[in-house]
Amino acid sequence: MAVPVPLGTEDRTARLTLRRPDAWRREDAPQADLRLTGDDVVLTVRSRPSDRTIAEEHTSLLERLPGSVEGLLLVGVDVWTVAGAPARLVEYVRPDEDGAVAGAHLVFVTGRHRVDLTVERPLARMLATDDLVFAVLDTVRATEPTEARPRRDLETLPDAPAAAELDGPRLTAEAVSTLRSLAGRRWNPGLLRSPAGRELIDAGLVGRLGTLPEATQSLIGPWAEDTQPTTLEQRLPDGSESRLQAWDGTVVDGTDDQVVAAVPPERVVAVMAGRLGIRPVWTFPFRTGSVRADLVARRLDGGDTAPDLPADVAEGDPRLARFWAAPWTVAHLRRPGAQHPVTIVHAEGQGFARVGRTEAGATAFSADAPANVFRSVVRAVLGA
Repeated sequence: MAVPVPLGTEDRTARLTLRRPDAWRREDAPQADLRLTGDDVVLTVRSRPSDRTIAEEHTSLLERLPGSVEGLLLVGVDVWTVAGAPARLVEYVRPDEDGAVAGAHLVFVTGRHRVDLTVERPLARMLATDDLVFAVLDTVRATEPTEARPRRDLETLPDAPAAAELDGPRLTAEAVSTLRSLAGRRWNPGLLRSPAGRELIDAGLVGRLGTLPEATQSLIGPWAEDTQPTTLEQRLPDGSESRLQAWDGTVVDGTDDQVVAAVPPERVVAVMAGRLGIRPVWTFPFRTGSVRADLVARRLDGGDTAPDLPADVAEGDPRLARFWAAPWTVAHLRRPGAQHPVTIVHAEGQGFARVGRTEAGATAFSADAPANVFRSVVRAVLGA
C-alpha cells in the first residue's frame, strides 16, 4: 500500500495506540478520548465499558447507524484482524450540509470495553485519502490485547434498502432526444407541433410559446458541450434491462420511457450504489482466479439456460459454485474516456464479483467487496 505521508507520530489512549502523520493535529474533544484532524480527515476515538461480544456490538452498530442520519448508506463491512482484539470495520456514506461524507468505523472489544474509532472525510476526497486512512487504521492496536475466539458463523448482516427512485418527468426517448437538441441552441417553433415537442410542453419543460424555464435551462446545460455520460447498464435475473446515464447534474433513467432529473453528482453516486444493491456483505475470495472465457461470456449474456461450471472447478471451489448458480444481475459501468466498462456481477444472496481481462482463453473472475464496488462508482462519477 502506498502511503502518501509518513506515519511519524504515535498517539495513545487508555484503550488503543495508533500512528498518524505528523501534520495531523490533536484537538481537545470533551466527548471523545482522542480527536485528530488534517488532510481533510477527522479521526475520533471513543470507548466505554462493555462485556458484549464483537458480534453483538457490530450488530448493534449496523442497526443504529442508518437511523442516526437520514439518508446514510452502509457500503461495506470487513472482519478486522490486526487490532489485537476482535474487530469489525464498517464503511458508510452520510449526507452533510457541505456535501456527502465518507466514513470508516472501526469497532473492537476487549471483553471489558468497546472502542469505536471513526475516520470521516469528504466523499469527493475519498479516493485521494484512502491509502493514508487505511495506513493509519492498520497501525491501531488495542492496549488490552484479547485473543479472538474462532467463530464458525459470522453475524447476519442487514438487507439492502430499496433503490432510490428519481423525481422527474417521465418522457419518451424521442422527447428526451428533442430536449437534448435544445441545449445551446434556439428553440425551433416547428418542434411545438411535433408529438415530442407537445410532450415537453405537457411536462412543463417548455412553455407553450417555446420559452425555456430557468429549471429547464439548468437541466439541459450539461448537454451543451455534447459530453459523454457516465452510464450504468444492468441486466436483471428476469432478463429485463435498465440504464442510468449521468452528466454533470443531469440524469436520464430508463431505456424506452425515461425519467429526466436534476441530480447533484454526489447524489448520483448514492443512486447508482442503490441500483447495484451495495450493502454490507461478507466477502471471501474464490479459490479460482479465472474461468473459461466462453463460459463467462455465456453466463454474462443470460438466456434461459446458464452454462454450468466444469465439475472439477465446482468441486474444488464451492464458493464460486454457489456464486455461479445464484441468479445474477450483470452491470456495466461506463466512464467517459475509458476504453472498457467495469463489469460487475451481483449474485443474489452471495455478494459481488468483478470480471477482468481475458487472456489465453480464460477470463479473470474474482469476488469483490461491496466497498470496492462503491469505490468504482465514486471513481466513475466524481473522478479519481
